[in-house]
Amino acid sequence: MISEKYKDLYISTSKDQLKKLTNFLLSLERSPENQNLIENIFRLIHSMKGAAATMGYKKTVLLFHAMESVIDAAFQQRIFMDKRKLDLFFGTIEILNDNLKSIKGSNREINLSKQIDFVKASLRQGTRAKNIVTKNVYHPEKHILGSIPTVAEISVPVENLSTLHNLSDDLLLDVMSIKSVVKSLGDVRLLSLAVDADKIINDIRRELEKIRIVPLSQVFSSLPYLVREIARDEGKEVELLIEDNDLSLDKSILDELIEILIQLLKNAVAHGVYQGQKNAKIEVFVAVDNDQMNVAVKDNGRGIDWQQIMNMAVKNKIISRAVAKKLTVSDIKNLIFKAGISRGKSVSISSGRGVGLSLVKSKVEDLGGEILVESQAGKGAEFKVRFPLPLSVFRALTFKIADYTLAIPLNYIDNIIKLPEVIDFSKAKFFVNNKIRYELTQLPKEMCLPKLAALSKYIAIIKYKNKKLALPIFSNINERELIAKNTPQVIRKLNYIKGIAISDEGLPVLILNINNFVK
Repeated sequence: MISEKYKDLYISTSKDQLKKLTNFLLSLERSPENQNLIENIFRLIHSMKGAAATMGYKKTVLLFHAMESVIDAAFQQRIFMDKRKLDLFFGTIEILNDNLKSIKGSNREINLSKQIDFVKASLRQGTRAKNIVTKNVYHPEKHILGSIPTVAEISVPVENLSTLHNLSDDLLLDVMSIKSVVKSLGDVRLLSLAVDADKIINDIRRELEKIRIVPLSQVFSSLPYLVREIARDEGKEVELLIEDNDLSLDKSILDELIEILIQLLKNAVAHGVYQGQKNAKIEVFVAVDNDQMNVAVKDNGRGIDWQQIMNMAVKNKIISRAVAKKLTVSDIKNLIFKAGISRGKSVSISSGRGVGLSLVKSKVEDLGGEILVESQAGKGAEFKVRFPLPLSVFRALTFKIADYTLAIPLNYIDNIIKLPEVIDFSKAKFFVNNKIRYELTQLPKEMCLPKLAALSKYIAIIKYKNKKLALPIFSNINERELIAKNTPQVIRKLNYIKGIAISDEGLPVLILNINNFVK
């Protein structure tokens, strides 16, 4: 049966098309007389109606047909797409998404007759369009031809990509082990084959990485609609500005990032922007710096009254009055991330339970990051999030301490200096080489390393932000290609360890978090 055979493809494609329709409607809300935009909406709805007809989803076809009739009337200038009709279309999109969930789970459509009647009624009660001067002429056949896609796209679940990625990791690890064995045997022909296999696997990995990489603009396209709906529920009007620096990131990172952003945006609309505020604005900024993801959400709303936050913490029994008197400025700012701090008398979809920011903080800490807030009453608020990006296959400097093998990614290494003789740096603060003085840094005390006056053989010059630091190393060093693996929860709590990797011998390696231990 065709509907069963191509169901997954239909669902994934329809989800993308409904997101696109949402963006078109958001644009139409800002420019309701844009005829080209109305025509594009018609094309998209007509295409979705054709796909539903091909799959045999008759109820869905009838709903799209009703929507198509409304947009057709708007294009013909018989009606005007006012706020009421746009709200109806946004609600219809939500129902169509629910319908896709039902089709995916049971291959059955939900009852759409009531929504079909609502859409038809909006056509009968339509507001007449304003006079629009345009040279466009409506041709139904043009829409049918224009709806045929020129490039075929297939949506692949992230889970499937992750499985392929893990399998390629295992395969690469096996090839790395084979190369190591072949080198020891000295067989040139086998070594050549191993190198060729290594190249092919790396090519496969690069192609997989391309598939997993998604432009931020594509994922963030749903955020304006989210802010619009929350603002509408709160009786507010808010403009959302997004600066994504044209970044593209791995889907797994985006899943984490979008959860954080949604909570921060809900908080900004519900608690930052106030009712009746003119020119209310929320800005989202995303950038990558030194393998760190930087996210900022800033609003120009009422700002945060820190004295009120402290009073609320006492009122909601998060802290006692005695403790409140001893709090520092930093302590008071941390109160805003406590569950229940902003618990309100009324609970809405977007706010009232007082757990949003505590969830954000928990999520950020799980990613090994931190969240900060800056605000003054009457001057808006800015939440800044910073967390490390995960590594994949990378080259690193490795060395041993006690029973552990540690690694520093090569992008942090500026130079390696082999000392003419072993030196004790345990009491030194600086290292001088070629008349350049470097500040010495040591591995964190939290690592519980053996207490001994180690005689160092090497100095690693580490690049950190705008300065260079010297790290003494008292064991032999190697440069290796490592494969990063999923980091266990217990390791994530160690802020000086970024993650775990596997060497070509199949041994675990701890990746040092340079951003934390050289601060």
